[in-house]
Amino acid sequence: MNLQDLVGQIKSQPRLLIRFHASWCGVCKLLAPHVESLKQNDAYADVTFVDVDVEENLDVKEAFKINDLPYFAGFKDGKLLEEFATAKKDRVTELTDAVAS
Repeated sequence: MNLQDLVGQIKSQPRLLIRFHASWCGVCKLLAPHVESLKQNDAYADVTFVDVDVEENLDVKEAFKINDLPYFAGFKDGKLLEEFATAKKDRVTELTDAVAS
């Protein structure tokens, strides 16, 4: 997803969680099943989940100033709630809870 499409998602989706990753990132691969389980959880049915490969979308990587992966950003009504790089499942779940609330 390029930057223009991503900005459109941020503006149009009331609840949005973005996972930034890269194919070579081992931690990204380890966290992927957890993110998939969150997507399937009925408690987060109102949250739109978007995955962005930053190696394929360098414009997004630059715009978000991403230096570490995996990187997550949560938006509610177009406003950034929080963004961070983490390897911790709990942090991802906390952000998803915040976006869903």
